[in-house]
Amino acid sequence: MLDAASAAGPATADTAGDGRRAGAAAQAMLDRLPTGAELDESQQSARALVAAAAEDTAWAWRMIAAGLNSPGVTAAVVALRDHAAQCCDEADGLLLVAPGAEPADRL
Repeated sequence: MLDAASAAGPATADTAGDGRRAGAAAQAMLDRLPTGAELDESQQSARALVAAAAEDTAWAWRMIAAGLNSPGVTAAVVALRDHAAQCCDEADGLLLVAPGAEPADRL
């Protein structure tokens, strides 16, 4: 979604609204995840990475919604998008289920 929006140029009301809804959904999901003592170290790290990805994505959407079409803003959105993707990839690696493990063993 961010890829298409950043490549499309200035944001429309629909694009900005889609981004806000996606960000709100991600935040709502994060709010439902267990915290602190309920998680082992790997799960805590994964949760922090997912939270960082959500924050990066929210900032990227804010920049897109501002409708500023400049090389600097575009570079910032791309950097935020790439970092968010990297955080998600790292979190996924921390949460891989061992063979035979139950899905409940994941975050």
